[in-house]
Amino acid sequence: MLMNPMSTRADFGRADAEEVARYWPIFLIAGLTSLVFGALILSVDWSVDSLATFVGVLFILQGASVAITSPLDGSGRWSNLGAGVIAAIAGVALIAWPDKGLRTVGVFVGIWVLVFGGLHVVGALSNRHVPNWWVMLVVGVIEVPIGIWAMRRPGQTVALLVTLMGAWAVVTGIYQVLMASELRKLPSRMGGSTATRVS
Repeated sequence: MLMNPMSTRADFGRADAEEVARYWPIFLIAGLTSLVFGALILSVDWSVDSLATFVGVLFILQGASVAITSPLDGSGRWSNLGAGVIAAIAGVALIAWPDKGLRTVGVFVGIWVLVFGGLHVVGALSNRHVPNWWVMLVVGVIEVPIGIWAMRRPGQTVALLVTLMGAWAVVTGIYQVLMASELRKLPSRMGGSTATRVS
């Protein structure tokens, strides 16, 4: 669900559109899952440990969905696979971390959201030839300040951390649901364009 920030491709044809469109159900499921998690994060009275565990599960699910999809620019899968594995490892670490404190969870979540936000921004800017690249840019521009805010306020209250993670999960879910809809229709919108794929 990323675009490869190291991509050197300058085209995006119908074959690419058909490849990425295959993953629209995964985007939809991931988006709906993120929306449900976001709603639960915002509506439950959490302790630090239970919030960290719940967010860790969300990181694992999001990482799995990233790892099994191709980048939205149609390039090789290695960038998504790597990012997905890192997200899943972050989720496992967040769940398994002994003596989780508010400071640890805040910094951990902040770094993760900031890194993914940066990947979204750089990937979108380096792949402006891809349809709907600006949607990923908008998501990244939202994620980067959320990540910085979390890292700069490690002593925040549980209520603030809940608001931060709930907002992030909801924004991510909306983005993924919208992208699922766009990807489903993308091949037909590409018409007869058959630009050759370049690895």
